[in-house]
Amino acid sequence: MYLVHDDKSTRPKPGDVLVLKLIYKTEDGEVIFNSKEVNGTFRMQLTKPSHPGGSFEDGLSLMNLGDSVRFLVDAQSFFEMTKKQTFPPNIKIGSKLIFEVRLMGIQTYSDVEQERMASYHISFNDEMNLLRDYVKKANITVKPLKSGLYYIESKAGKGNKAEKGEKVTLHYTGSFIDGRIFYSSLERNSPFTFILGTDKVIPGLEEGLSQMHEGGKATLIIPSDLAYGDKQTNVSFGDKQIVSVAPFSTIIFEIELINAE
Repeated sequence: MYLVHDDKSTRPKPGDVLVLKLIYKTEDGEVIFNSKEVNGTFRMQLTKPSHPGGSFEDGLSLMNLGDSVRFLVDAQSFFEMTKKQTFPPNIKIGSKLIFEVRLMGIQTYSDVEQERMASYHISFNDEMNLLRDYVKKANITVKPLKSGLYYIESKAGKGNKAEKGEKVTLHYTGSFIDGRIFYSSLERNSPFTFILGTDKVIPGLEEGLSQMHEGGKATLIIPSDLAYGDKQTNVSFGDKQIVSVAPFSTIIFEIELINAE
């Protein structure tokens, strides 16, 4: 339902970064997230719908700049398929979440990239402060492993465990901590295969995969000391897509382990 609507204003497209005032709560009125309590606004990249039947992304895609809306999304689908988190036990299965959203701004990927490269973290402490804030806002209760890696399992695999020296095949989507996706093997239908334990990928991805079994899905939140470090780095992904990674960048990978042999 539109609360405020301007049909002549700009409408975002997939890939744009949205600046939102956002509240979402249960049908009983319990507030789960309120952007006013963090930084006032919340930024995220608009992507394709995360699930059929009316997703969070579907609601955002119907908004124009300056609009305010209220819409409902199935709670279980939102947590498990949009946020890729374990469904909270205190929320009823089959219930809806109520979203109240105002679209404050639309930025292109290029705009945000320039902003990020101009004013990113200058130290590991800055990165850790941002990471702690992210974990709090995302309601992540999983504790990091000893290395600092966050391993958040969304689906337990039932096949072979990934071991060093084995060939592993996976799908992955990589994003920065501000929500911008920089690569997805799923979108290209191009799984990635390599030998685990041969330093072909960043340490955080190696460690995360070593926790998994075939068929499993997990989110890896990887601090820069387990990723690309304290220097600006140009990284090649998939079909030689080059991504510029700023110093002290926390990386988030959504992983599906297809095969380990």
